[in-house]
Amino acid sequence: MNPTPPTEPPSLEEIAAAGARRQRDADRLKKSSDELKELVLSALREGHLKPTEVAKASGWTGAHVRKMARAADIEPDERYRERADRLKKAQADGPAE
Repeated sequence: MNPTPPTEPPSLEEIAAAGARRQRDADRLKKSSDELKELVLSALREGHLKPTEVAKASGWTGAHVRKMARAADIEPDERYRERADRLKKAQADGPAE
């Protein structure tokens, strides 16, 4: 859906106001992402929830959550270590042909 073009060209004030709104939105998004990241990492450190459940609830992909966890020095729980080791080996071996 395309907005109806304005009858007059936008003023610098309108452009500045739209830019300020965009910056506020970007700042709010960054803050909420940082808060979500801390909640996700805290849940993974505690180990009471399955990592797949945490990833699904966060709205982020499992790969993104794993990457954040490894960057925060959170290693896979023993229950998932064998799978994690298989995935690391498969990635190191390259794609199957």
